[in-house]
Parts: sequence; structure tokens; C-alpha cells
Amino acid sequence: MSTRTRFAIATGAASALGALAVAATRTGRDMGEQIGGVPDGARLARMRRSPNWWDGRFHNLDPVAGMVSSDGTTSREVARRFLTDRDRREPAGPVPVRADGSTLPSEGLHFSWLGHASVLLSLGGERILFDPVWSERCSPSAHVGPRRMHPVPFALEALAPLAAVVISHDHYDHLDMATIQALDRQQRCPFVVPLGIGAHLERWGVDQGRIIELDWSESTTLGTITLTAVASQHFSGRGIRRNPTLWASWVARSPAGSAYFSGDTGYFDGFASLGAEHGPFDAAFMAVGMYDPAWRPVHLDPEEGVQAALELGARLAVPIHWCTFSLAPHAWSDPPERFVAAAEQSGVAYVMPEVGEAVDVSAPPPPSHWWRF
Repeated sequence: MSTRTRFAIATGAASALGALAVAATRTGRDMGEQIGGVPDGARLARMRRSPNWWDGRFHNLDPVAGMVSSDGTTSREVARRFLTDRDRREPAGPVPVRADGSTLPSEGLHFSWLGHASVLLSLGGERILFDPVWSERCSPSAHVGPRRMHPVPFALEALAPLAAVVISHDHYDHLDMATIQALDRQQRCPFVVPLGIGAHLERWGVDQGRIIELDWSESTTLGTITLTAVASQHFSGRGIRRNPTLWASWVARSPAGSAYFSGDTGYFDGFASLGAEHGPFDAAFMAVGMYDPAWRPVHLDPEEGVQAALELGARLAVPIHWCTFSLAPHAWSDPPERFVAAAEQSGVAYVMPEVGEAVDVSAPPPPSHWWRF
């Protein structure tokens, strides 16, 4: 099988979400705004200067990643299992949700996991909101697509002033139009994003002057916090076109502490070098849910998430990217069960916060198994 033929293999649930955009247009609804903008002009010229851009799109450091399944499984086969194998895909009871994370203390390093990949991080009182998704569905349509399995912890209006909103990539479960538009109205902070994503934000009404776009290894400093975009192994696209914008993990550092936010990524040999260059980290937020053997190049499984946290030099590992949306054919409770087992076997310090819980990284709560209904 040629590389060109393999291009459509192992791209995961996000590809299916992108295909929903096309299906929705066929039903007569204009999904152009949800799909977002198309980079052009000076933005496109800057993208073309990136060492990660060639042949009209962005690429991973490993050029094969995202194209080849680890076991030969095609995306069509994964989609069939996703639609037919529904066993234990939802929680057996109501997910506990707390609201104390809306206002985090102003000293030290604190965070609140808000469900799926949304994280509110406070570094000495300066707050960063990563990958916020407040909508009922992570989809280009308000009527179809994955629906959240628990309520949001609090309204966006309850958020204290933010230093930045940070986005890892443009898939629907990480970049939500309605949430961005609400934050644009309610907050005065900049939006810090990988290259190209500013086109989506501008299409949705965000002023260009509030958008900071970074390539891998580029940084911006906001107050006392320095944010650095670092390489991840994933892909992008909100419609048919593949990799039109960059994807990234993020490093946040200030005198109050340091954190790593994975966004979506597969396991690759860059974690050790990231740890050597930017670590150690007081906390590492690792996306360890929504995995499948066919998606291994672009999605960590729980054991790989623990190994990556070790290589990053994480003093505390926090599993994210599970619980809220069902986007993969695995049981709802598999990510936390496997993550805890791997962390304890490897001696990695970890915390399993409830959704919306405020956590002090210097004094995390004792291990809990709240997901075991």
C-alpha cells in the first residue's frame, strides 16, 4: 500500500467530526461559519515560512505519523466499531461536577479540570484557559454529533479575568466557536494559538489584535507567564482539508510554577527532549482518552501518557481528554483505570480530580476513584 493510499488511515474520531461538516451542508444548513476561516495573505505567507509546512499543509516531525495504522485497521473499521459497540461507553451514574474551580487562589500553582481537554490554570493568580469547550456538542452542528455526558461546572460568566485563552489545535472537541465568541465578549485577554488558527477566530469575530499565533518553539510572555508552543504529533482540520493549520502542545512557566499541556498527541521521541529543554514540570496535563490501536500515531493511550509524563519530568501527572464526550470505541472508565494502574506501577505521582474541582498542585487531594459507580 502506497503512502498516498495510506493517507486516510488512523486519523481518528476528529476526522469523523470533520466529515460531519460536509454532511451537514448536504442537509441544507450553512456550516461555513462553524468550519471557520481559511488562512490567506500575511498569515498564509508566515505559515509557508514554517519549517513544518510543505506541499500546502503542515506536517509532524515524523512524516508518517497520522497516515499509517499500527495494526492495519482502517478508519472505516474503527467507525463501524464506534457505531455498533456501545458497551459501557457512558458513565453508569451521574458524573460528579463541582464549581469551586471557577475562582482559583492567587498564590502558587492551582488548576481545575473542566471536563474533556478544558483546563483552567492559575500561576500566581494569572489564569490561563486551555481548549475551552462549553457547548452541548463537539460538532459542527448543534443537532447532531457527540453530546456531553455531564454539565459544565460553571457558566463562562463566572470566570475571573483571564491572562490568555490557549488553543492546542482546531478539532471540534478542542476549538468551539460558541465558546470562543462568548469569551471574546466577556474577557479582554489575548487568544494564543498555533499558526493558522487565527483565521478561524477572525471569522468568528475576534479582533486580529487579540490573536497571537505561534510556531513550534516560539514563545510569548503575558504578565509573568511565558507560553511556548512545542511539537506534538497529531493533525488538524475542521472539514475535508487535512492539516491546514498547526497543532501544538504548550508549556506555561512563571515564577509561580510550570505546566505542560499536551493537547492531542501520539507518543513520539520528542517527550524526552521537551523535558530536557523545558522541564521539569510541576504539573503535566496528559490527554489519555479517546484512543484506539488504529489511532496510536496521533493519540496517547493511558500507558503512553504515563511514560510521556515520566520523560517530561512531571512532578504531578493529570489525565485529561476523557469523561465528557464519547469519541472512541472504548469503555467510559477505561482511561482512568488504566492510567491509575500504569502510574502506580511506574511510581508517577498523579491526581484524579473531579470535574470542576480546584486543585493545589503543591498539596493535591489523595487518590480517589470517584468514577467507580
